[in-house]
Amino acid sequence: MPYIISVRGLVKRYGKVPALRNATFHVPEGSIAGLLGPNGSGKTTTMKILLGLLRRDSGDVEVFGMDPWTHEAEVRRRLGVLHENPNYPVNEKVRPLLVHLARIKGCRESEVDRVLRLAGLVEYSDSRIRALSRGYLQRLGLAIAMLCEPELMLLDEPTAHLDPGARLEILRLIGTLREELGATVLISSHIIPELQEVCDYAVFIQSGVVVDHGSMEELARRHGVSASYRVDARRPRLVASRLIAEEFVEAVEVLDDHVVVRVKGGAHAQAEALLSRLAAEGLVEGYELRTASLAELYARVVAG
Repeated sequence: MPYIISVRGLVKRYGKVPALRNATFHVPEGSIAGLLGPNGSGKTTTMKILLGLLRRDSGDVEVFGMDPWTHEAEVRRRLGVLHENPNYPVNEKVRPLLVHLARIKGCRESEVDRVLRLAGLVEYSDSRIRALSRGYLQRLGLAIAMLCEPELMLLDEPTAHLDPGARLEILRLIGTLREELGATVLISSHIIPELQEVCDYAVFIQSGVVVDHGSMEELARRHGVSASYRVDARRPRLVASRLIAEEFVEAVEVLDDHVVVRVKGGAHAQAEALLSRLAAEGLVEGYELRTASLAELYARVVAG
């Protein structure tokens, strides 16, 4: 699997205070990854090092296969970023600011119309930035990050300080980035449950240590977190009766043409062996492991 970010043995100290301690993780190309941990765990420090804004003390860091400190200009040309607390010229209007930044970044002015549409800012094109709500300021930040079709987007706490409705809107917008841009996204956040719908990969960090990283499926298997399968079945009720009889099955729900089965943590191999047998009998047409609960994974990997 190609990695767009590779970090190995990363160490960073502020004076005598360790911010990152031998941190190691990778982010696959095409994923929406969460860099997840409590406040003060090293998330923003990691982001700054990936951007080439901060020099590490030791370790190896590659973004697009390059060291972001020594190839800062090339790395930044290919990525978009939303900082945790961005500052904007509040008396400027939305579209003129985006036009100015597009020229600086060297992309066509038509890019501005595209990112205004993607960020849901078309009707605010002529608004002054000081008039935007906090949620629409985050939309502006995402529009800036999307300029020039970046291959990678680094979003540092994109839903911080927003009300619940605005957080959901920003998360929906983030969910469209991969589809619309084909970009890999790394989201730094300490608000875990709300990222469930957008992240397919997670990097868990605690006190400067990367505790674990991987896809939702890999982490669920490794840490024994319960998960569910969607099972396409010719005879859903018969399949449900076969499944519910197993000790490792927690719950079964029968829908029109498929069954949703929840299995205990650590029972993935048993579940898939049974589903394979049912497929061999012609009762199951296919099955898919659904994403494990991100909050449950966090509790098991970090808080535990």
